[in-house]
Amino acid sequence: MANMYGSVQVGGVDAKDDFSSEQGGSYKLAIGYELHKQWYAEFGYQQLGNGNLGILPATAQEANDFRGEMEGDALFVALLGKASGKDGELFYRLGLLKTDIRGEGLVASGETCSVGAYTAVTIEQQSFSYCAYDEAGIAGSLGIGYDHYVGTNLLIRFEAEHIRGNNGIQVNAAYIGLRYNFN
Repeated sequence: MANMYGSVQVGGVDAKDDFSSEQGGSYKLAIGYELHKQWYAEFGYQQLGNGNLGILPATAQEANDFRGEMEGDALFVALLGKASGKDGELFYRLGLLKTDIRGEGLVASGETCSVGAYTAVTIEQQSFSYCAYDEAGIAGSLGIGYDHYVGTNLLIRFEAEHIRGNNGIQVNAAYIGLRYNFN
């Protein structure tokens, strides 16, 4: 297991797509391998949003102002370029994600949902179409971060990342976590 590491990170995301949005907590789990003294390959899973789907507004005013929520996750593969120093490693990330995004929204009755299927709902005598979708896609990521040594094999990881992909998905995320070198 020489040249391998694992990382666990928590943070926050600001995610949106063509129809809904989400701001909240997130996490990322990864396994990395040092390909060269300046390059890592990293594979993992990350949460892109954790909305409360299926909760409809109670009033017509809330329904008119309703911006749907979303939840999603992704499997990723990334190449990390690094610059090592005595206190840690600065890195940048180029990645590819396989995303799975679920979301919802309301449109006026008679309008069609741009994605997913709809169900007719009535809120205070006003008719709406409740749109729900579950879409898989591909996205790319760019990120920058720093791994700070706190022990021989333990590092604190700080990272910021931007993701864009199919179905208008855009995610800005910031994470803090731990990285452990298995050597």
